[in-house]
Amino acid sequence: MPLAHNRFDDPHIDRATSEHIRFSMTDGQRIVAGRVPIAALRERFDGSDANALALYGRCREAVEAAASRKFDRVGAPDAMVDLDTEDLAGDAA
Repeated sequence: MPLAHNRFDDPHIDRATSEHIRFSMTDGQRIVAGRVPIAALRERFDGSDANALALYGRCREAVEAAASRKFDRVGAPDAMVDLDTEDLAGDAA
């Protein structure tokens, strides 16, 4: 089942790593956590030291589409859809 945007949660920098943006989505019944490395966002969508949260905001739809595709393929091991650069490869900003 595809994931959808969770409009009740704001993305934020992961306090545990400081290297990821954490976000959440929903499968219609439950909240599913997502995480994308800031370096992967910069590599795929920007190529500079842009503000990480602003960059995420500009490419949120592409990141969420990648998270939904990965969720459909592998689910959410450890209750997390963990994206990487390869997961973002098929998306344009």
